[in-house]
Amino acid sequence: MAELYQGSAACNRHLLDLPNEILQEIAGHLPTDWDVLHLSQTSKEAMGKIFAGESRVWRYRFGANYEIPPGKTFAQLKNEYVTRAIVLGRTLDFRQREEWAPKEELRQDFWMEIVQTMLQEILTLPTKSLDSSYTLDYLKATLKDRATFLQFPNERKHRTELFYALQLCLSAVALDPNMKQHCRRSDYDMETIYSIDKGLLANHEADDEFDNTNESDTSSGSTTPVSTASSDESDSEDQEQSSEPSSEASQLPVIISKTPRSFVDHENLDLDKLLQFRAFWQRHLLSSVENTYYDSYMGLEDWVRPGVRKYDASEGSKLSTFWLGYYSCIHPFPTTLEELENRQTCAAHGEGPELMTLDLEESSDLFWPAACNKIVPLYEGLKTKRVPFAGKQDTYATQEENHVFGFLEHMEVAYGGISGWQRICFTICERLGDEFAEAKDGTDGWVHIYEALLIPGGRLMVGRWVDLKEPSAKGPFIFWCT
Repeated sequence: MAELYQGSAACNRHLLDLPNEILQEIAGHLPTDWDVLHLSQTSKEAMGKIFAGESRVWRYRFGANYEIPPGKTFAQLKNEYVTRAIVLGRTLDFRQREEWAPKEELRQDFWMEIVQTMLQEILTLPTKSLDSSYTLDYLKATLKDRATFLQFPNERKHRTELFYALQLCLSAVALDPNMKQHCRRSDYDMETIYSIDKGLLANHEADDEFDNTNESDTSSGSTTPVSTASSDESDSEDQEQSSEPSSEASQLPVIISKTPRSFVDHENLDLDKLLQFRAFWQRHLLSSVENTYYDSYMGLEDWVRPGVRKYDASEGSKLSTFWLGYYSCIHPFPTTLEELENRQTCAAHGEGPELMTLDLEESSDLFWPAACNKIVPLYEGLKTKRVPFAGKQDTYATQEENHVFGFLEHMEVAYGGISGWQRICFTICERLGDEFAEAKDGTDGWVHIYEALLIPGGRLMVGRWVDLKEPSAKGPFIFWCT
C-alpha cells in the first residue's frame, strides 16, 4: 500500500511540475466535471493551479458543451459555465403547483434567462459542424431530460413575454419526435385556432378523453390510432385534404367572426395566440391518437423536419427558397363548441393530408392587390424593410404549381429580448388549366391568403390562412424550410 501511495504521489508530482497551461489543458479535456474536481482535490497545489484566476480549463470545458462567444475572458466563461451547470442541472416542472409556486417560479425565471442567453448564441454564433450546434444539443438534452418547458405550454400561470418568446423560438425542438414533447388538447383553444368569436358556439362540458389518453407508447407505434371524425360523418364526407383548403362557403355558419385587420401585429404581437397555434401543430403532428397529420409527419426523414437555425447564422433573416408544410381546415363547419373540439380538423378524412411545398424567390417589385390588402394589410411603419417574392406551390407527391406571390417584413421589436422576428404574407392562386387564377373576386379558382410569424432563425413559420372570396373560411398552417 505504501508503494502504491508513493507511486501515486510521484505521478501527482510530475503533473504539478507541468506548466500551468498544460495542466489546465489536461484537466479541461477530462470526460466530466467530476473528473476535473477529483483531479483538483489531489492537493492544494493542484487546486490552485487548475482553478487559477484566469484558468484555461474553463475555456476547454465551455467549448466542449457550447459554442464560445467571441471576446469572453476566462473568468466570464467560468461564471457562465458554472451557472449553467447548476441551473440547467436541476429538474424543473413547469406545471403549476400552488403550494410551491412562488419559489419555483423564481427558479423558472432564472432558468429562462439562462436559456435566453443560450438561444441568442444558437441563433448568432457559427457552428463547428454542418448538422449540429453544441449549444443546441446541450439545450435539447436539458429540455428532454430535466425540464417540462415544452411539454406543457399552457400550464404556467404567470406567463411572461420571455416565456412566450422562448416557447415560439424553440418550436422546432418541440416538433422533434425524438424529444417526445407531446402536448394536450387543453393546451390550445379551438375558437382561437379557427378565429371564432368567443361564446358564439354552444357551450358544453369539455371532453377530456384525449387529454387523459396515455401516450407513453406513441412513438413506438403500439397505440391504436383513433379517428377524430364522428361515425355519422365518415360515410357522408369525402373531403380529404387536397393541396389547398376547400372553400365550402355555403356550409359555413354565419357565426364565424370577421377577420381582424392583422393577424401578426408588428408592435403588439399576440404571443399567446401564436403559441396556441404552435401547440395545435405540436399535438396533431406528434400524436398518433389524433390520427391526423402523425403518419405523414413521422414519414419524413429527420433532416427534412423543422430546424431551429440555418447553418449560416447570417442567413437567418433572408428568405429561404424551399418550404414544406401543412394547413388545417374543418368542413362542414361545426355548429357547437363540442363538435369543434372533438373534430378539430378534416385531416383524418380520406387518405389523410398532403404535404405542401413552396418554391419561392425574391422579386424586384411588390405585387399585393387591394383585395389582398383588405384582408392582410401591409404594415405602414416608416422604417419597414419589406422583401417581395413570388413562386409556386404544389404538393410533395404531385406537380400542381399554383401561383404564389407575397412579401416578407422585418419586425423591429425584439420580443422577449430576442431579435429576428419577421412577418410573412403570401397569396396562393389556384391554377386553372394553363392560366393562373387572378387574385380578385369573380375568378373560378380559389384564392387563399396566408399570414404568419416567421420565427427567429428564419426556418419556421406559423400562422393563419384566409379564403379571399369567403373570408369567414380560415384556419391554421405551418411551414418550415429544409
